[in-house]
Amino acid sequence: MMKPETIGRAIGAASLAFGIADIALGRRLGHGIGAGAEMGGRLFRIAGAREVATGVAGLLAPGSAAPVRWRLAGDAFDLAALAYIAAPANPRRKMALLALGVVAGVALADFLGSRALDKGPDKGLE
Repeated sequence: MMKPETIGRAIGAASLAFGIADIALGRRLGHGIGAGAEMGGRLFRIAGAREVATGVAGLLAPGSAAPVRWRLAGDAFDLAALAYIAAPANPRRKMALLALGVVAGVALADFLGSRALDKGPDKGLE
């Protein structure tokens, strides 16, 4: 049985790590998915800043579902942006679709984590 606080800390730490990577590698990631180093880099840096903020919030309040819900809202934005970037005309469409799949998996983890945190601090995840 995993305690909700453990889930909150894990999601917070992952968010912080994703955010730092997005900020540091934004231009490369943007170019890699076909969004361009400049525009794609901006998109990744903005997403990275949001990830860092929700990661810190999750680490400061690991028993709260709120930071995970904020992440889930960010995931929805990321999915919409990546769906647009993965247009058939994109020569790097396969990489954009891969990124879309990764973010969909992260969104599922965030959704499940949010549900576990909603169970309350003494119920845990069974």
